[in-house]
Amino acid sequence: MFNGEWSNQKSKEKSSSEEASESNPQTSKNQTCFTKVRLSVQGGMKTVLNVSEESTKGGTLTGFTKEEINFAKMGMIILNILADVLFDLLKQDNLNLRSRSDCDISYLYREHRNLNKHIPSNSRNRRCPPGPWGGTWLDIQVTDIAIGDDIERIRLTRNELQHSKTFLLDDIRCNELYTIIADLLKRFNQHNKPGRLYTDHLNEIRAKTISADEMKVLQHQIKNEIELGKLAFLLDKFPGNRN
Repeated sequence: MFNGEWSNQKSKEKSSSEEASESNPQTSKNQTCFTKVRLSVQGGMKTVLNVSEESTKGGTLTGFTKEEINFAKMGMIILNILADVLFDLLKQDNLNLRSRSDCDISYLYREHRNLNKHIPSNSRNRRCPPGPWGGTWLDIQVTDIAIGDDIERIRLTRNELQHSKTFLLDDIRCNELYTIIADLLKRFNQHNKPGRLYTDHLNEIRAKTISADEMKVLQHQIKNEIELGKLAFLLDKFPGNRN
């Protein structure tokens, strides 16, 4: 069972249903087209995959469980949209930022934390770890909507997938994360003013059919992110080991 800011909203479930429905657009059952999705993989390589846009209302796709599809789509959202959000935010203050293809969420989060400009609210006055950065879902209240709070929400969402050993995401938690992500993307639409709205990209990914090739690439990239996250932790803990 997952705990977090969403579990604090159970009493508000009815009032939040309208927002949840806004982040779950319906698509035509008969219309099928193809679009290209860029995925970054280990070593800075890029893979362009053809993805057919179809309604997934019918449940599972041949060969995949609904939980596998949920996990793959959430991986696409994290590795593309949420990383774009952190990159677009950081480049407003860092003119020497490395290229987007060389930036993963571990690096971008660490840069935001070092910059310490968009500080999380820490409204619960958490003592461990000390300071406003870090913590768990339970440390963030629904009313915490500072930019730093959303940076932490992105980190926590990424961590959920990174720590999964099964590459499965059940419908309940998937919908909870969709709602959290849709809300923070609306706020970043206003702050970052991207050329293409983050929420439009979110809705596009939610309406897609995931191929077997995409599933393999996403699993590989998430494993790669885990290793990069471990390396970043060691570099932060033992800065003397940097080249």
